[in-house]
Amino acid sequence: MKRASLFFIIIAGGALLGGQVGAQVNAQVNAQSAQEELNTLAVGNEAQLDLHVTVYNNNYGLVREIRSITLPQGLIELEFQDVAEQIDPTSVAFKSLTSPEGVGILEQNYRYDLLSPQTLLEKFVGRTVRYTTVRMENNTQIESSREGILLSTNNGIIVRFGDEIVINPPGSVSLGEVPEDLLSRPTLLWLLQSDEAGEHRIETSYLTNGMSWKADYVTVINSDDTELDLTGWVTLNNRSGATYRNAALKLVAGDVQRVRDQIPRRGRAPTLTMAEARAPQFAEQSFFEYHLYTLQRRTTLANNETKQMTLLEGSGIPVKKTYVIDSPPWALQAGIKGAEKRSVSVMIEFENTEDAGLGIALPGGRVRVYKADADGSLQLVGEDRIGHTPRDEKVRLKLGEAFDIVAERAQTDFRRVSSRVSDLSYRVTLRNHKDESITAIVIEHIYGDWTITRQSHPHYKRDSRTLEFTIPVPARGETVLTYTGRVRY
Repeated sequence: MKRASLFFIIIAGGALLGGQVGAQVNAQVNAQSAQEELNTLAVGNEAQLDLHVTVYNNNYGLVREIRSITLPQGLIELEFQDVAEQIDPTSVAFKSLTSPEGVGILEQNYRYDLLSPQTLLEKFVGRTVRYTTVRMENNTQIESSREGILLSTNNGIIVRFGDEIVINPPGSVSLGEVPEDLLSRPTLLWLLQSDEAGEHRIETSYLTNGMSWKADYVTVINSDDTELDLTGWVTLNNRSGATYRNAALKLVAGDVQRVRDQIPRRGRAPTLTMAEARAPQFAEQSFFEYHLYTLQRRTTLANNETKQMTLLEGSGIPVKKTYVIDSPPWALQAGIKGAEKRSVSVMIEFENTEDAGLGIALPGGRVRVYKADADGSLQLVGEDRIGHTPRDEKVRLKLGEAFDIVAERAQTDFRRVSSRVSDLSYRVTLRNHKDESITAIVIEHIYGDWTITRQSHPHYKRDSRTLEFTIPVPARGETVLTYTGRVRY
């Protein structure tokens, strides 16, 4: 009895005490909940103070912007609107420049379920919709409506009107409202904790796909093929799903490695012909292991826009034209005989140096070469593509095949000296049908341990498998190159 009574007293006392403590805790929780009531804010481009866009070669860009936002104290649900549709949400960085320690992110969500006829209908599956049809009767439009339940939007629309199920019913559909979870534009949704109320300068940055740039070059060579003028163009494509107004623009040239999932590209950039424009000034500088080009003014990058700007210019650049005959890789295999004609490539080369009128890192791109004809009209004489070329390096372009220069190559002898040693002899005949003399470079490829034992013209050993001969050919004349190589296999 005593134990039971004691037990009863303890339980009753605990219940009484628990009730008092619970009331106090509930009061504190309610007070804290009232104090931390969720505040909802939305901010768009109208609050933007500054915008910087950096575009890379590989279909992505970096967006950094500053917006002015007045934040209350406590928990805040902030809708950060007008971001790129192709944003990478995992790359977003957030910082209050006004109070870095006073504002923090608790959660981040990216809402891209945008308002469209398809998404709107999908939200109304299982709900009532109204269909309206119009018919002509006695030259009068008669409008009739009926309501039904939207059953499905997969591969067509299915609606139940009473006891009748109709697939793709005719008429226009009317919906009663726009669901709250559908947005008219891509939005970042943050849950923030702010220590105190006030105006903040919020800096955000993120990566987005759908932005790219490339370099194209237009060169005009002079009448005697000794100098050229060069203009570099930037073609910038913005398919990111956002417009960047009055942005500070930078371009990064180089192969920046990224680890990312495969994301399908949207749309195709239209081709655009070169437009004549006054050259904007880009400042070029080394940046890490890449090169950075900064536009010295602000510009606007509209969504779904292709923009062209001049990147660089150079004039009076000394150029050298050469003719190259390159033998096939199997040229010195045993037993190959008989004459064959070889194409003669027309090459031009110039030095990317300050003394030559350039001396700036050239992003990789296509180079078109023009020359004025007898009437003064510019004609295309060839085009080639260059890789990223640093300053003080040589640029070599192949423009095409020479019409008036003929090269004929033949193996003239093959003699086996021993089971592992052979002597091979070759003749290369160059015929020049032009009115001026030329200089041609004949490139030959040898495999194994080789030595040139006899030659009509001196050779230059480029590497272990390649040798070059520089051959002058007179106007309307020919020159014959002969050589013998001993090869040890």
